[in-house]
Amino acid sequence: MEDGLMARQISRGESRNSVTRNLSAPQGSRLFAKEQSVVNLGGAARAGKNLDLKNFISVCGSPSYILRRENFRGKNLRSGASDYAWHAGGGSLNLNSESSAANPSAAKNPHRKALILSDGRKGHENQSIAFCELRGLEFCICKIAYANKLLKLCSYALDFFGLYFKIFKCDLSGGGTAADCKNGSNLNSSALNSSVASDSANLDAAPNGRNLDASADRNLNFADFDLFVGAGSTTYYALKFYARRYAKPSIALMYPKGYRKDFSVIIAGAHDRPKPRANLKISPVSLSFSRPQGLYKPQRKSIGFIIGGPNSCFEMGDEILKQIEGVRAQFADCEFALTTSPRTPRATESALEKLSWDYSVIYSREPVNPIGDFLAQCEWVFISEDSVSMISEAASNGSASVAILSLKRKVAHNKFDDFISALVSTGHARRYDEALKKTAKYDLKAFVREIKI
Repeated sequence: MEDGLMARQISRGESRNSVTRNLSAPQGSRLFAKEQSVVNLGGAARAGKNLDLKNFISVCGSPSYILRRENFRGKNLRSGASDYAWHAGGGSLNLNSESSAANPSAAKNPHRKALILSDGRKGHENQSIAFCELRGLEFCICKIAYANKLLKLCSYALDFFGLYFKIFKCDLSGGGTAADCKNGSNLNSSALNSSVASDSANLDAAPNGRNLDASADRNLNFADFDLFVGAGSTTYYALKFYARRYAKPSIALMYPKGYRKDFSVIIAGAHDRPKPRANLKISPVSLSFSRPQGLYKPQRKSIGFIIGGPNSCFEMGDEILKQIEGVRAQFADCEFALTTSPRTPRATESALEKLSWDYSVIYSREPVNPIGDFLAQCEWVFISEDSVSMISEAASNGSASVAILSLKRKVAHNKFDDFISALVSTGHARRYDEALKKTAKYDLKAFVREIKI
């Protein structure tokens, strides 16, 4: 009898109330499919009260709707929870999830938490980490990938129509990275530190592909995160998916070309020439957060060289060697430190090795990153002009003044020219062929913390 009354009340409520819409993005006419909500309706039905169905979320696109009652008696629930809850959908009920209405919410950590969605590219991931560090956020990292290129292409079309489904992989088992939250927080999840975490935290392990976030909800409590952050095209659709699913802000780093720009906040570089929008914040540099690693400790005044490599705009040849020799002659009383990068040609590395160095990293043989040490301890750092990320890091971290070394061009004008010219005009960098006056640092922390989320 009680079950029949409940079903009739649910049916009438659905006809009167609209389906819950996306809470974190422009409303429009798009619906967002959720199969996560649990509504504790049993007590209200027994008390004869009118049911508030505003929190009831339909399972859109499902071939059938199943309303069933779960018996909690004897289960390990928090105190004060009802013995019963009504459950929409066919998946198993997560009895101890923070998102379950059968359980009162746990006390929030005083520090806000972010989930970084990473495409696996270190440059992109480091920008997301920098955002969290500069903002003072705890964070965890989750790797996003598509099974094939077709699915990624589909993400553009689905986003165009405002449709969000889990067509990507979300891997929380990448060598413990995701479990290693800043400040040691595991977000109240013992499973992440257990011997089975690597299996249960992989969202694609869900049986039959159903409710692919179920294992993550149990182990990482996605709903406990205050915002979702990502950089790179592989992450943008997933950002919107999770932001809508959990009604939390989405922070897109770099300009999300090809996708609709309805993120909560977009942080893009001025060199990308983005069109002005209310949710767009433009920075003259890429986000970075640099710390000394203790790899280099100079004994006297020092000059650092940070060498990149060829790309679509530049070639690297003898011209870089001539400039380095000129700098060394100009600062003959200093010691010299060098680091190459993953893109540095082997021929250039071999030529650089022939010079004497007080400290050197040849990245192809020793993949470590001493840039934080150079920026903190050198008087000047000289950087090849091929890398926005390396120049950005130097212009906004440490105390070293920054000078740019030129390379042979493939095209007459490119985005690097605009980027570097802007830094030179504001005194945050110099070109090597100009007077080497001390440079200022761009305050990225102030820029990031002024953004309202």
